[in-house]
Amino acid sequence: MDRDEAVKKLRSKLTEKRFVHSVGVEYTAGCMAFIYDVDVKRARCAGLLHDCAKCIPTEDKLKKAKKLGLPVNKFEELNPDLLHGKLGAYYAREKYGIDDEEILSAITYHTTGKPDMTMLEKIIFVADYIEPNRKMIKDLPEIRKEAFTDIDKCICHILKNTLDYLKTKDLAIDDLTNETYKFYMKQN
Repeated sequence: MDRDEAVKKLRSKLTEKRFVHSVGVEYTAGCMAFIYDVDVKRARCAGLLHDCAKCIPTEDKLKKAKKLGLPVNKFEELNPDLLHGKLGAYYAREKYGIDDEEILSAITYHTTGKPDMTMLEKIIFVADYIEPNRKMIKDLPEIRKEAFTDIDKCICHILKNTLDYLKTKDLAIDDLTNETYKFYMKQN
């Protein structure tokens, strides 16, 4: 499927705000790909499609994931919104014709990250956080600069802010997010 077809399909599946966000992630991922010597087309594709399952109603995400035979951990059972990454990878393959495993993995892990990410996975994780349409959040200008100068430091900064935010709101934290943070803290 070419980009125009993907955009048309995506526009019909997402809210306007989510669609604008997805195009912002596509743009940011493409810019970051230049810096980190990653194929720009692949980065843009992963960025555009990363949230293709985001607007599935929360109560349907768990049912769909189980019906499709996707692995669901206990944390995702309690927080089905996190399944939009796994569902997104499934839909990217089945509905948008993406068979590039690294793109699919970048979509799967764009929210939690994972230890030892490929550069494309890192780019999508970071681009989702820093894209131009994001509301201003703690340290965002600094994080945006780090994204283009030291991506691993940037990942640590994003994960620390995410974990701090979840703790102050007394929200549950996915084990994978903690594992990812510990992995990248050791790297820096």
